[in-house]
Amino acid sequence: MIDEHLKEWDLQNIGNIERAILRLGTYELLYTDLDSAVVINEAIELAKKLCSDTGPKFINGVLDAVYKAKA
Repeated sequence: MIDEHLKEWDLQNIGNIERAILRLGTYELLYTDLDSAVVINEAIELAKKLCSDTGPKFINGVLDAVYKAKA
Protein backbone atom coordinates (compact mmCIF):
# COMPACT_ATOMS: atom_id res chain seq x y z
CA MET A 1 0.00 0.00 0.00
CA ILE A 2 2.85 2.40 0.78
CA ASP A 3 4.62 1.68 -2.52
CA GLU A 4 1.51 2.70 -4.45
CA HIS A 5 1.70 6.21 -3.00
CA LEU A 6 5.42 6.85 -3.30
CA LYS A 7 5.60 8.94 -6.44
CA GLU A 8 9.32 9.21 -7.13
CA TRP A 9 10.67 7.02 -4.36
CA ASP A 10 11.32 3.37 -3.74
CA LEU A 11 10.51 2.14 -0.23
CA GLN A 12 14.01 0.67 0.07
CA ASN A 13 15.60 4.08 -0.62
CA ILE A 14 13.76 5.85 2.19
CA GLY A 15 15.52 6.27 5.53
CA ASN A 16 14.92 3.62 8.17
CA ILE A 17 13.09 5.96 10.53
CA GLU A 18 10.85 7.39 7.81
CA ARG A 19 10.06 3.86 6.63
CA ALA A 20 9.19 2.74 10.16
CA ILE A 21 6.90 5.75 10.69
CA LEU A 22 5.18 5.11 7.36
CA ARG A 23 4.67 1.43 8.16
CA LEU A 24 3.27 2.16 11.60
CA GLY A 25 0.99 4.92 10.32
CA THR A 26 -0.25 2.81 7.43
CA TYR A 27 -0.99 -0.09 9.74
CA GLU A 28 -2.93 2.18 12.11
CA LEU A 29 -4.90 3.73 9.24
CA LEU A 30 -5.84 0.40 7.68
CA TYR A 31 -6.30 -1.96 10.60
CA THR A 32 -7.36 0.04 13.66
CA ASP A 33 -10.31 2.22 14.59
CA LEU A 34 -8.12 5.18 15.50
CA ASP A 35 -9.07 8.57 14.09
CA SER A 36 -7.10 9.15 10.89
CA ALA A 37 -6.28 12.76 11.76
CA VAL A 38 -4.75 11.63 15.05
CA VAL A 39 -2.72 8.88 13.36
CA ILE A 40 -1.34 11.25 10.72
CA ASN A 41 -0.63 14.00 13.25
CA GLU A 42 1.26 11.63 15.55
CA ALA A 43 3.31 10.37 12.61
CA ILE A 44 4.16 13.96 11.67
CA GLU A 45 5.19 14.73 15.25
CA LEU A 46 7.49 11.69 15.28
CA ALA A 47 8.98 12.79 11.98
CA LYS A 48 9.60 16.30 13.33
CA LYS A 49 11.60 14.83 16.21
CA LEU A 50 13.42 12.03 14.42
CA CYS A 51 13.72 12.86 10.70
CA SER A 52 15.23 15.48 8.44
CA ASP A 53 13.49 18.79 7.71
CA THR A 54 11.61 17.32 4.73
CA GLY A 55 10.49 14.21 6.64
CA PRO A 56 7.25 15.55 8.15
CA LYS A 57 5.95 16.85 4.82
CA PHE A 58 6.85 13.58 3.11
CA ILE A 59 5.20 11.47 5.82
CA ASN A 60 2.09 13.65 5.72
CA GLY A 61 1.75 13.34 1.96
CA VAL A 62 2.13 9.58 1.86
CA LEU A 63 -0.15 8.85 4.82
CA ASP A 64 -2.79 11.25 3.52
CA ALA A 65 -2.74 9.42 0.17
CA VAL A 66 -3.04 6.06 1.95
CA TYR A 67 -6.01 7.35 3.96
CA LYS A 68 -7.77 8.71 0.85
CA ALA A 69 -7.22 5.43 -1.00
CA LYS A 70 -8.73 3.54 1.92
CA ALA A 71 -11.88 5.65 1.94
